[in-house]
Amino acid sequence: MPTNIRLRRLLTFMLLLAATMILAACPAAAPAGDSGETTAPTEEMADEGPKYGGTLRVAYVSTRTDIDVQSANQSALNEVAAYFYETLFDRMEDGSVVGLLVKEWDISDDGLVHTWTLQEGVTFHDGSEFNADVVKWNLERKIELKKPLWDLIPFESIEVVDPLTVQVTLTRPSLGVYGILATKTFSMYSPSFVESVGEEGILSQASGTGPFMVEEFIPNEVLRLVKNPNYWQEGLPYLDEVVFQVIPDINTRATMLEAGDVDIAMDISIQDKERLKGNSDLNIVDRLGSQQLYITMNNLKAPLDDVRVRQAINHAVDKEGIIRAVFLGAYAQVANAVYLMPSINGYSEAGNYAYDPEKANALLDEAGWTERNADGIRVKDGEPMVLKIYTRRGSQAGDIEIVELTQGMLKEVGVALDVQVLDSAAFVSTVTKVPEEADYHMANLSVGVFTGDAEYIMLTFYACDSAAPRYYNRAYFCDPEVDTLIQESLTITDLDARNAIYAEINKMVVDQAPILQLFDVILTISMSDDVKGVYFEPAGNNWPGKYSWLDR
Repeated sequence: MPTNIRLRRLLTFMLLLAATMILAACPAAAPAGDSGETTAPTEEMADEGPKYGGTLRVAYVSTRTDIDVQSANQSALNEVAAYFYETLFDRMEDGSVVGLLVKEWDISDDGLVHTWTLQEGVTFHDGSEFNADVVKWNLERKIELKKPLWDLIPFESIEVVDPLTVQVTLTRPSLGVYGILATKTFSMYSPSFVESVGEEGILSQASGTGPFMVEEFIPNEVLRLVKNPNYWQEGLPYLDEVVFQVIPDINTRATMLEAGDVDIAMDISIQDKERLKGNSDLNIVDRLGSQQLYITMNNLKAPLDDVRVRQAINHAVDKEGIIRAVFLGAYAQVANAVYLMPSINGYSEAGNYAYDPEKANALLDEAGWTERNADGIRVKDGEPMVLKIYTRRGSQAGDIEIVELTQGMLKEVGVALDVQVLDSAAFVSTVTKVPEEADYHMANLSVGVFTGDAEYIMLTFYACDSAAPRYYNRAYFCDPEVDTLIQESLTITDLDARNAIYAEINKMVVDQAPILQLFDVILTISMSDDVKGVYFEPAGNNWPGKYSWLDR
């Protein structure tokens, strides 16, 4: 069998495996309307009779004050950017990666040379042409400006073969390359538009190839999109407008949906989810994606630089109890790996820390925190164990409740939490500092594996050089043995062999307890029953609605 066929089959197997794991992990639930492929409406959608026109109104939480998706890799921005920007590849509801702006692709025998044939007749919102030169410009811009994920793809060269053909050569084979290119941060920009408006201009304006165009963007208020009349996929989109309203309060989002003021409400409370499921005019859909809730611990800041203290904190928190109290026992499951969940290719069950206050107390005693003050807080060398933790309130279901319950549980073993609540706009910048400027002990966070593959976690969370702000390792975790194994995994082209190394790494990281390991969450979208064509994209934890319609 020729090597290039073997590589194709290997890549196909990897994507099918990820899709199978995602589907197997999903709880039973009604589909979010009639879902279809990203690149064209399905026959089922056509049978249902998609209707043209109307405005889709979405209430959501934004952690960004710009729409420059190439400069970020965040769920809230990814959610909206897919409407007006497009990527070379896209990820479907079943977890598979398909071509979007790339029509066909071929891989050389050694897995190093990738040849892409582009879609014909694609234009940007500013009227300029999408072609091979544009692809080269965008990829080289990512590399030159060191935009997010730029170095996850081992580029050696990017060459234009002809106007519709690009040839990319890698320095090593990469099993996850197309999953990475499907992430929204690899969206294609119009070069002429960027040159016209400058780096400041693309913060609030956009010229992509997507089905909608940006008409108005007011940070922390509204993003208004209008239909692209020259969209390259015939017959799409169906909607005339999409309006994203930034509604920070979690209860207000649910109230607006119930009152009919919006058609979709993102991230509503668990209690509202349960209540609204009884409303026949609404559709509440649950899916297990790639989101994990966790509380990071600054591994460089005393006393959390002691692994025994970190392990003690993990043993002191009753995760199952929090699931019952906050998630009603139904919308989360205890995480069995650090940052990884069953829907991700390369996941393996690495274990967790059972609720054991007695063990937590013993570990803290062993670490030298044997004395207590009048408030019952542990003291060492005259200093009480008071840990500063940053969190948000109402940005996602259960955020503040998790911290408050954790605060009470840790106090039982003599650890005090100083809870500081930040608004969503300030939170990310506050917890994204170089190590020497990170003043927090802990931060309440979540992670999504947007590429659908564990290599993303290895390179952006586990590796020593992944420390924030370069990537997302806000624990500042670094283990030389783990680093060595990560580098070894990058040389392997056999999926099973690579994942066997990942299984070893996963266990080593759990043992080091870099974070307070919490939950894999069941994600929900809440929408009016007449919203059709929205589906769940499991790796990105997003609900694409760019090809949706209103059955009114």
